[in-house]
Amino acid sequence: MLVQVSVVGDEGIEVASLQRWLAMDPDLRGGAVTSYAEDDTTGTMGATLDVVNVVLSNGIGLSGLLVAIAGWRRSRAPITGAGGPDIVVRRGDVEVVLSEATEDDIARAVRALEAPDGSGSPA
Repeated sequence: MLVQVSVVGDEGIEVASLQRWLAMDPDLRGGAVTSYAEDDTTGTMGATLDVVNVVLSNGIGLSGLLVAIAGWRRSRAPITGAGGPDIVVRRGDVEVVLSEATEDDIARAVRALEAPDGSGSPA
């Protein structure tokens, strides 16, 4: 499963930090491969320039990825303010914005991103 992750309004510094965070996360090691790439999508939210490509070995890895992203957001809060920067997670045509990254937000994002047809609605 390929998922792209970007930081809203970032010019590359924050997304590079996120990529390092995900690569070092002990719960993702072995279940996810991360790489840094240019965002070639059009019409996406924010002015992001770069994304982190994440290849997950299974759906369980998706929830672990979103929990790791929530941890990274909290770690950036003293630098960026509030609860940390908003994160856009995209799989195919489905795009989810994590603004709060509460447990409920993460559960909704997992359901939307796991939809097999890319519609955002589980089968």
